[in-house]
Amino acid sequence: MNKPAANDATKKAKSSVPAVEKALDVLELLTDRSGGLTMNEIVDALGRTMGEIYRVVVYLTERGYLHQDPRTSRYALTLKLFELSHRHDPTERLIHAALPLLERIAARTSQSCHLGVLNRDNVLVLTSVQSPLPAGYAVRTGALFPVSQTSSGHVILAFSPEDVQDRHIARQPEDQRAALARRLARIRHNGFEDTPSTMITGVRNLCVPVFDTRGVTAAITSGFIGQVGDAPSAEDALATIRLTALELSRSLGFLPDASPFGAALTS
Repeated sequence: MNKPAANDATKKAKSSVPAVEKALDVLELLTDRSGGLTMNEIVDALGRTMGEIYRVVVYLTERGYLHQDPRTSRYALTLKLFELSHRHDPTERLIHAALPLLERIAARTSQSCHLGVLNRDNVLVLTSVQSPLPAGYAVRTGALFPVSQTSSGHVILAFSPEDVQDRHIARQPEDQRAALARRLARIRHNGFEDTPSTMITGVRNLCVPVFDTRGVTAAITSGFIGQVGDAPSAEDALATIRLTALELSRSLGFLPDASPFGAALTS
């Protein structure tokens, strides 16, 4: 009966790097202690020995991640982590990670696809890839659409915090709110949206969320058009998009097993 727990412990042991684990424990601990901690306080808070922690703290200080106050002997975080996190624009990083995967979707499905993000009450298309076929439907990079007209906007909203959804629903006409709430709930349950486009007749929107460490960050959408011949079906295209969106999310630091949406996204 205890095999799953034992297997998890074994996997954790195999992937564990003790020195890195200790360093991250120290950094994460000090994130919540704005006034800093002494060496003894760090050791006590982490439940480790002085021998385990002393050299890690000294090394992090030498590398500039921690600073020791000479008056109180307390260690606190410096701004180095902040500087590192802002050295690359997050939008550029998202596009850089997504573009080759979008190109792969287009090649495997013979359909165009694009990556959209929320921009207030609109969806902004960050990047798009056309179908490799001579003719098809595509959305222009940089295009801006009202959330109400897009699958991307609804998919992102469906996986956003409840207060974000509630504010958006409250801004809609009263007679549309219940239907919108049901739509968002259905998307959350399914892990995607497959619905006719409200803008282009004959186009079927296949839309899947993309996550990073903070939560939902974007959506991949393909405006599916039926092709004559042996082109993949809409169901095959959706399966490809779902797998690719999960791959992109993992590359951005998303951990499905730790997310309440993990089951819907991986099923």
